[in-house]
Amino acid sequence: MGVPMIKKCCYCATLHMGTLIIGYVYSAWALIELAIYCLLVTLAPLGTDGKVSTHKFILYTTAAVVSGLHLICSLLLVVAAYKKLASLTLPWTIVTGIITAIFFLLSFTGVSLVLQDEGEMLEVEIIIISIHLARACISVYCIIVVHSRHKEIMNEENERIFQHSGRLYQPVKTDDHAL
Repeated sequence: MGVPMIKKCCYCATLHMGTLIIGYVYSAWALIELAIYCLLVTLAPLGTDGKVSTHKFILYTTAAVVSGLHLICSLLLVVAAYKKLASLTLPWTIVTGIITAIFFLLSFTGVSLVLQDEGEMLEVEIIIISIHLARACISVYCIIVVHSRHKEIMNEENERIFQHSGRLYQPVKTDDHAL
C-alpha cells in the first residue's frame, strides 16, 4: 500500500503550483515558529526567582531546532519545485511526515486526557487539540500533493530519458565483409 496519487492540487491548481504554494506557506510558518521559539528560549526559561528552568530551556531549544530543520526542508521544497528536482522533495516529505505523526499522537493523547479531566481550561484545551488535529490533517494532504509532484517529476524525467535513448538502426553492409 502506498501514498495515494492525485492529478491536481485542491481540484484546480497544478501539482507544480500546489507544491510551490505549500513550500512558501510552510517556509513562512516555520520561520514564524522559529522566531517564536527563539524568543521563548531567551525569555521564557527564566523563573520568577530569576533562575533558568532547564526543562523549559530544553523544550524550547528542541522546538526551535525542529522548526529550523523544517524551514530548511521547506526552502528545499521551493527550490525543488522551481528546478524540477524530485530528490529535493524527499527531505520535506520525510520531516513533515514525522512532525505530522507527532501532531496526531499529541492530538489523540490530548483527547484522551481531556475526556478524563474536568479542568477549568477545558474549552481552551479542546481548541488547541482541534487546531493540532486540523494541522495534522492538512499536512497529510500536503504530503500527498508533494509526493504526487515527486512522482510526476520522476515520470517526466524517465520519459525524457527514454525518448533520447533510441538509436537509429543502420544495416550492416554485407559487401564490405567477405563471407
